[in-house]
Amino acid sequence: MKLFRLRIIRTLLFVFALTMGAAFEARGQGAKLQLDKLQRLADKAAETVDVSLDNQTLQVASKFLKSEKPDEAAIKQLIAGLKGVYVKVFEFDRAGEYASADVEAIRVQLRTPGWSRIVGVHSKRDGDNVEVFTWLEGGNIAGLAILCADPTELVVVNIVGAIDLEKLSQLEGKFGIPKLNLEKGRQHE
Repeated sequence: MKLFRLRIIRTLLFVFALTMGAAFEARGQGAKLQLDKLQRLADKAAETVDVSLDNQTLQVASKFLKSEKPDEAAIKQLIAGLKGVYVKVFEFDRAGEYASADVEAIRVQLRTPGWSRIVGVHSKRDGDNVEVFTWLEGGNIAGLAILCADPTELVVVNIVGAIDLEKLSQLEGKFGIPKLNLEKGRQHE
């Protein structure tokens, strides 16, 4: 009987250790999303975009930006605190070529502690869904994730590192950054 209890205690300790290890591993993931599982969609997609810029690549790229040019200086300053930019875009010829489980694999990561959804737009008419999430560390934005899903397109953008939204808003309409026409000081839900 004593040996049986000892086995149960050891088993429980082992399960607890595994659970805690998984929790620490998920927490240690930080603002960088795991997007590898989406790669299988590339075979089904008519068009794909795959951008993977780590810290080192961003720093090399920033050396080509001129500090004396205001727009380039702003971009250089913006990317100085970034650790990575990751983009996956899959465009399909027909609806239904990717599964809701593909999107859910990303959403599961965005439900972990540290992530907060700040924008959610859903259209039943068109099937368009756009969500924006921030990763906070010490009260500062240390990551951004944008998830856009419609019947024929799936887009995931993941920016890792210190993000100054004021500086980002100054670049609206330049260098391919969309003009969002956000009014300063206005709260959006």
